[in-house]
This record gives sequence, C-alpha cells and structure tokens, in this order.
Amino acid sequence: MGLYKYSVKADKAKVGQAQGYDLDVSYKDLCNVCAALRNRNVAKARSILDDAIALKIPILFKKFNTGVGHRSQLGGRKGRFPKKECRAALAILNNAVANATKKGLDESLLCVKSACAYKQNVLPRYRRTWVGGAALGYGKQAIRSDYVTARMEITVEERPALPGKPKKKAAAAKAALKPAGAKPEAKGEKKAEKPVAVAPATAATTKAENKGA
Repeated sequence: MGLYKYSVKADKAKVGQAQGYDLDVSYKDLCNVCAALRNRNVAKARSILDDAIALKIPILFKKFNTGVGHRSQLGGRKGRFPKKECRAALAILNNAVANATKKGLDESLLCVKSACAYKQNVLPRYRRTWVGGAALGYGKQAIRSDYVTARMEITVEERPALPGKPKKKAAAAKAALKPAGAKPEAKGEKKAEKPVAVAPATAATTKAENKGA
C-alpha cells in the first residue's frame, strides 16, 4: 500500500497497482500521458512511451493544449514529446506489472485498467535578492515560480484476448467462393432487364381491330 489511497476499487488479488508521488514533472503533461495508456495492452503501452521518449511518435494532447503544435504523426492533431513524464510513467508501469506477476497474473494478458495523474503540492519559491533591469537587461523582469509536484497511479489487470470478428471471416469465405476474374458489382448498378418478346401481328388480329374501329 502506498502513501495515498488508490482511486480504483478492485480485488487486490486480481490486479497489480503502483503509484509515484512527489514527482518533479508537469501534472498537466502527465494527465495526457495517462490518457494515452488507458485500456492498452502492457506491451502497447510500453511502445507508446518508448516512441515518445525516442521522439518518434508524440503523445496526443486532448486537454491542456493551448498553443501546442499540430503533429503530422497524429493526423494533424495536437501533441508533444513529454520525455520527463514518459520516463516517470514507464517506471510506475513496470512496477505495477512486477506487482501483478508476483501475484501469479500472466504478463502477456495484462492491460492498463486505470492510469491517473494529480496535482499534489505547490511549494512557493521566493528569490533571495530581487534583481531589475540593470542585471537582467533592458525591458526584462524577474519572475517568481512555484515548485509544483505531481502524483500518479497505475492499475493493471488481466483481460482475455478478444476473438476475431466473424463478419470479416464470412466476407472472406464469400469472396473465396466467387469464380476467379469475376468483377464485383457496383452499388449503383442495376441488373439489365431482359427484353419482352412481342408476338407478330396476324391477319385475324388486324381484321378484328378494323371491325372494332
């Protein structure tokens, strides 16, 4: 059990949990990293974090994204490479997986059930000496920034592999039954109607028509 209670209520024997607190990372970036990990397989979650650390594929920023650049790897959506936060999340994820395997759970079936990040402490930091434009330069002003820490928790659980979709298998079997070289019918095309055969006019019918007229 960590210093803080976990937000997820689950059977302790069926899940693996880990948390980190007093983290020197941005809790806003950590929230987006957690959103990218939820409901992912452990192997996929690790690859997401590794790709972000290696500056290959950015993390999608759904919130706290004011002024964030658009990324071509994400289809034009906003994203960043929060390397510091990804390293912290990877360490906590490995710890949660280790706790789960110790309980006898299969690592290949583990998925991230929950990943949450919180703002923890705000410690004010003041300057000893307040400098002005003479030391910093013309037009510049000294700023005061607080030291903000973050907290994160991850819960993993076993999930069986999902069966394949039967629709795709049925479509493949139907395509296999079609003869080779047959072209698929277009949706808008209609089947050509067969011409109706018209009986030739006889002498008897022409006389009957003339009498009726």
